[in-house]
Parts: sequence; C-alpha cells; structure tokens
Amino acid sequence: MNSKVTVRNADAGDISALTVLMNELGYQTSVDEMQERFAGIAAHPDYKTIVAVLNNEVVGMAGLVRGIYYEKNGAYLRVVALVVKSSRRDQGIGKLLLDAAEKWAIGQGLNTVLINCGTREERKASHAFYEKMGYTVKSLGFIKKMESQ
Repeated sequence: MNSKVTVRNADAGDISALTVLMNELGYQTSVDEMQERFAGIAAHPDYKTIVAVLNNEVVGMAGLVRGIYYEKNGAYLRVVALVVKSSRRDQGIGKLLLDAAEKWAIGQGLNTVLINCGTREERKASHAFYEKMGYTVKSLGFIKKMESQ
C-alpha cells in the first residue's frame, strides 16, 4: 500500500459506499435500503460501523455489535459484517478493520470477539484470513427464514 489507510466511524455520507460493499459481500442492497438500515444501526448504542478510507475513498467496512451473554456473565463483540472492496483486497485493509474492532472491544471492556462467516465456497479465503488473525472455528450456525404474517 503506497498511501495511508485510515479507519473512522461511518456516517450518513458513506451510504453509497456501504451499499457497494454490501453488494460485494453478496447481499443485494439498494442505496435506499442501506440508508434505512444505517439509520437504525447508527441510532442503536450497541452498534458501531467503521470504514477504511484510502485516498478519500471508502474501501472497506466492519459492522460491530456489543452483545450480552445468556450462558455466562459478561459481554462480547460480534463482527456482523466485514468486507474490503475486491480491488483492494490483500493489502492489509481487513487487518486494519479487525484491529480497530478489537481495540473498540477492549475499550468497551469486552474480552471476546465473535465472527460469523458463511460456509459458501467464496468465503474460504475469509476463513483463512480469520484463522491467520488468531480466530478459531468454534460453532456451527443455523438459519430459518420465516414468512411474514
């Protein structure tokens, strides 16, 4: 990386960039949808969205949420979204975002970070990245989509 990447809190001016990143992550999203989502996320005290910026361009983001354990005392950080623009991958940007997320967790008094990552073939590189960053495979998740009433 020739230029310096900075990590900062996302704001409403980042909606278009966040939309592009959600689409790159595999979630078809319109600008209007992202604007609605971000409004709710930004207003919630347990959520934080950070972006990586290179040459005034948002090139990555991480969506973070502070959770409280049911099974034991304490709280944790869950990384619910982490994506780097495909043209900027393998440049250390994901590491910067994850480092910033971990730093925020520590500042919140949290000592555990959880990351969910799909099992689709295109996520294998992400799995390797998380393992390289010191994360281990811990659990299996399930999902069921409910029909609206």
